Amino acid sequence: MNNIMEESYQEDKRALLMLSGGRDSFLSACLLIEEGYQVYMVTYDNGCISDIGSTKAVAERIIRRYGSSRAVFVGVQSIAADLHRLQETYLYQTASEVSAKYPDLRFAQMSCLACHTSMYMEAIAYCKAQGICYLAEGARSSQKFFVELPEMVGRYRELAGQNGIKLVLPVYDLSDDWERKLKLADRGYIPKTLEPQCWIGCPLREELKPCEIESLAAYYDNEMKPRLQRLIDEKTKARSYEEPWTSTSREGYVEF
Repeated sequence: MNNIMEESYQEDKRALLMLSGGRDSFLSACLLIEEGYQVYMVTYDNGCISDIGSTKAVAERIIRRYGSSRAVFVGVQSIAADLHRLQETYLYQTASEVSAKYPDLRFAQMSCLACHTSMYMEAIAYCKAQGICYLAEGARSSQKFFVELPEMVGRYRELAGQNGIKLVLPVYDLSDDWERKLKLADRGYIPKTLEPQCWIGCPLREELKPCEIESLAAYYDNEMKPRLQRLIDEKTKARSYEEPWTSTSREGYVEF
């Protein structure tokens, strides 16, 4: 089975990139294309993001440089329903009930955990339905958000892997913001983007403590993970009835 999977990876270098519109996912798209991937860019909307349509302009800049045979924008997809599903057990409990099970849960990180996990769930389903072997995002460990820490990245890698998909993180080890600007400038881009603004994600004012990481991971393991595979399977089935994307499709964009 592993040999078959590896052959599939080598033969088909299509990658679905979760495009936020910021510099990290922008640079990730460039690096993936330069590594020989055909990059399909998708943006996920949790319903609380201002100017979500600006990611289309970012995608167009990438397509103009590398060509429509190497870069494709497949549109914006809502994950609002998924966000509710993955926070249900948290939202309908009292603070004391949640604290009894997850004593060091950092509440400000919960919306990001539910949102990011929803993105992975939808992206994996899309990849499976379209026969795409690689999934990518612009996560960086230096950001220190829980969803980008090794503890959570490992869980996302496991979820993708059990569905036959390989996770690729092109800028994960890039720690210097200035170097990121220089890399974009090297490719002819003014290193600024009109990144959409999410209003439910909270700034990380201080680095997470190990006990807080443990509680967040436990919430994922106990409350989210048991539901994910069933939801992925259902979404894959629904996605399989969609028109497959081609670079010659009408208007160059598909709206979900």
